[in-house]
Amino acid sequence: MTIPKQGELKKGGAMRSMHYGRKSIVGTAVVSVALLATLTPAVADDEPSIDPGERARLSALLVAISTTGNMLDQGHETVAKKHYDLLDTLQKDFPEQAKAVPDPRQLQVQTVEAVVTEDGQTVSPVTGKPLSAAELAAIEPPVDAQESDPAEEEETPEETEVDPDAPATGIAKTSVSDVVPTAARVSGGRWKMTHITYTHRSYLGTVIFKYHTYARFNYKGGKVRAWGKRYDRFSNEQSTVDTQNRVTNTKSRVPASSATSMMKRKVFFKVPVWGEYATVYPWAKVKVYGSGRTKVAGTGA
Repeated sequence: MTIPKQGELKKGGAMRSMHYGRKSIVGTAVVSVALLATLTPAVADDEPSIDPGERARLSALLVAISTTGNMLDQGHETVAKKHYDLLDTLQKDFPEQAKAVPDPRQLQVQTVEAVVTEDGQTVSPVTGKPLSAAELAAIEPPVDAQESDPAEEEETPEETEVDPDAPATGIAKTSVSDVVPTAARVSGGRWKMTHITYTHRSYLGTVIFKYHTYARFNYKGGKVRAWGKRYDRFSNEQSTVDTQNRVTNTKSRVPASSATSMMKRKVFFKVPVWGEYATVYPWAKVKVYGSGRTKVAGTGA
């Protein structure tokens, strides 16, 4: 996370699983990390009517929220209580500014997936039944999604992890036909499409932004055989959010027992009166297995 110096301002069915913070609400386990924004503000000068004393109090409050927020992942209950008490104070005393400050308790993760069978049918990975047009539209990337540019992709080493929950079928062997450098040359197997959405909300539940990633992969015989197209996009951004280019775009080498795709973006955050207070890096990662199972992780900072 990069914090601007004082005075510097930049301008600028399908299977579903939903989580808020670290608490699972429905479906399979999704690893989510709370959105932690280091809140060292750069004071805006376009609101001279704001009392200097209130500016100083807001500044101290944001710095305190920054300190406790960056310690949440250590799992200390006293730190978490202090962090949320500070957010409660921010909402009570500075409600307009609180609308633009993310609350880890309001982080929501949703995953929707579909499988394309070897006979070309698109079905639910849970029920095996064909998807409706509406269900498929929730998984396919829309026209404003940005496709991954192969020239910008970084290939990470081959993975060897096997799905621990897959039925025991012996060690999968890779045939000559499985060793394919591009998705266009894959024949057979199943394709799986995964759409991950990280929804970042403020204390009051207002959506600050949604970060989406999309990935396709082919699997058969306990192997991830090829990556298909991959995309990402933002939606529902508040005016306090300035989205930037990708800073990470990786996929691991296939064929392999498992494989991982990850994308990360840069985002500038601003609050009313105060201006830009932090640069955060929302990211989403999907780990896929030769069994077809997926595991999701991500965060917003």
